[in-house]
Order: sequence, then C-alpha cells, then structure tokens
Amino acid sequence: MKAGNIGLPRFSQSMVLFVLCGAGILAFVLFVILPAQRLSAEIDREIIALKSRIDEQRVLSPLFTSLFAKAKAPAVSALPKPAKTMLNREEMADVPRRIKELASAHRISVREITPDLNSLADASNRFLLRLSASGQFLDLRGFLLDLGALPFLETIECPSRNRHF
Repeated sequence: MKAGNIGLPRFSQSMVLFVLCGAGILAFVLFVILPAQRLSAEIDREIIALKSRIDEQRVLSPLFTSLFAKAKAPAVSALPKPAKTMLNREEMADVPRRIKELASAHRISVREITPDLNSLADASNRFLLRLSASGQFLDLRGFLLDLGALPFLETIECPSRNRHF
C-alpha cells in the first residue's frame, strides 16, 4: 500500500458497495414495487366488482323504467260510492246468490255464506252476513271492489279471530 492511502482494501470496498446497492434494491422492491402490486390487485378486484354491477344494472334497467313509469301514472279513480239503499225482507233472501255470482265472476269459490240471525232481530236495520271463500289473492281486490259497489252494502269487516293470511 501507499503511505498516504488509509482505508479498506480494494476488495472489501467493492464488497461494501455491492451490499449497499443490494440493500437499496431490496428496499426499493419492498417499499415501492410490492405495495404497488397489492394496490393494483385491489384495483383489479374493484374493477371486476363494478363491471358486474354495471351488467346487473343493464339487465334490471328495463324493469326499473317500466316500474317507474307505472309509479308516475295517475292514480286509479276513487272507489265506487253508490247511493245506499235499504233492502226489504224479500231482497235480503237474494243477497247470498248475488254475492256468489260476484265471487264466481272473480274466480273465487264461496265455501259458506251465513246470515247472522241476531242482526235481523235487533232494531238497527242492519243485516250481517258472514262469508267464507277461497281463491287467488290477486282476484280478491276486484271482488272487494265489486262488493263495495253494491248499494246495500255498508261495510266489509275481517274479524281478527278468522284471519287466514
């Protein structure tokens, strides 16, 4: 060695520089490249999820627009409000037949129509009729609307003890 040169031998200097460069590259890989790859994989998963949502919305869009158009449509006119009339005794006997005809027109089968004899005896001038029927739920609305249009019908009740939904 020369007299003025104090330091490590040339081989050990190369080794230190090699280790420092390797540590720098390793730090770059650990702190820059790996987090970027994780972020890229997460973004890819989000892209796939968003594409599936877009496809779902594309399929459901016609249904939504039709339902939205129906919701914006003007409401159906008010329920029928016929002028109320009183029945005499002879017409009361015809009521079960008329109700059976209405029910059959709406594909509802009447199991039982029972007049309440106690309501005939009191002075309220009301005739109570119990009805048991079966049919499709979607046909019930039309049947009830037609029942409400009868001029002698005052109310429709569903007693809580007889509810079968």
